[in-house]
Amino acid sequence: MKQNWPSVTTVLSVFSDFSKIRPDVLERAAERGTRVHDICASIAQGFFPGSVPDYLDGYVASFRKWFSLVDEVLLIEERLFDPVYQFCGKPDLVVKLRGDGSPRLIDLKTPLSKGKLWSAQIAAYEHLFKVKTGLECHHSGSLRLSPDGAFPLFDEYRHTEADLHAFLCALTAYRFFKEED
Repeated sequence: MKQNWPSVTTVLSVFSDFSKIRPDVLERAAERGTRVHDICASIAQGFFPGSVPDYLDGYVASFRKWFSLVDEVLLIEERLFDPVYQFCGKPDLVVKLRGDGSPRLIDLKTPLSKGKLWSAQIAAYEHLFKVKTGLECHHSGSLRLSPDGAFPLFDEYRHTEADLHAFLCALTAYRFFKEED
């Protein structure tokens, strides 16, 4: 059943090591990321996000600078499912930029440094989007929003077949070791 299928985030979280980060720092980072995602999703949907806390101003300004390049929004934080591999995921955005008719899957990030698992995450989300729509994404990646409001850094991932394979191997390992019979 779909509600029991593991999410992309759940599968990959097994391979994340946050043991060297103090719990209070990790909690603040998670809260910041959630709030920034919510505000950016509101902006992408055309809603005014209301007042933005001072400590998030830079991230939101950074997103707005990038979002001004968007011509069309195809998807915003919609849960997608793969009935063959039986996993789900909720990509942040799929958009078309001005002057480019290709869909781009964008995963918003607030950390300053790239994460090792991000390429597999993006590939899994691209796969889910293709399962739902039949459309291929091009030039997908993570958009690292700047805390000081500068234009965000875009990390494009081009090895989607290898990255998807890595995710599917992680999914297999997750099912073998984590799921109950």
